[in-house]
Amino acid sequence: MESDNENVWFFIQDSQQQGPVCLFELKKLIEQNVLSGDTFVWNKSMNCWQMAKSVEIFSDSIFESTRIHLLPDKFKTREEYLEATYPFGRPYVRYLARFFDLSLFSIIFIISVSILFPTFIAETSNFYIFIFSLFLWIIFEPAIISIFGNTFGRAFLNTKIKSVNGERLNFITAFKRSFFVNVLGMGLGIPLLNIICFFLSYRDLKGRGMSTWDHKIGTVILYGKVSLARLCIAGSFPIGMLAAGFYI
Repeated sequence: MESDNENVWFFIQDSQQQGPVCLFELKKLIEQNVLSGDTFVWNKSMNCWQMAKSVEIFSDSIFESTRIHLLPDKFKTREEYLEATYPFGRPYVRYLARFFDLSLFSIIFIISVSILFPTFIAETSNFYIFIFSLFLWIIFEPAIISIFGNTFGRAFLNTKIKSVNGERLNFITAFKRSFFVNVLGMGLGIPLLNIICFFLSYRDLKGRGMSTWDHKIGTVILYGKVSLARLCIAGSFPIGMLAAGFYI
């Protein structure tokens, strides 16, 4: 007999959370092709949202006969797919990608402003420059994502950001996510508040493999393997920026 947790399900459709529905209804939606194997589903017994085709409870559904064929060609088993794509999150990689992006943007911003308005950099404290660049990044990041599909930092660390339907984010969705990341995830860079925000977001990522804002907005971070050399290169930028800030 199914437990209450197993019988109450939610799913993502058109970038919106739908449900609750019972397991029988969810299976019918899948069997009738209303939902696909790539549809993200969740209930209270799961640690995070997962594609329906990767959930074992659907072993007696239409996906059982096609489970292997639904996986990318280079993966022969579901276990290989899970090991290679890190569906349960890699907090340190996404944090590093975030700071790598912000550091690169800050460097470009400082150089540009130094050329155009040399007195502004000389007369403004490093903290205010960082906050100003952070607010600008909230606007520039979604523009970059909506045009190119990813940021340099994420691409460098082999991570991708997609909608739950696997599509590129439009500007509005990317802007919402960027806003929530910088407010809820980074506390707008405000000392102490940012530490609390980091702790809470880390807890969410480790607990269910998905951040609060990704869950609400309907976005997914996909992870791939990344070399130690790339991690070190990406980490050197924010560390260098921090050291330069103290020195200057």
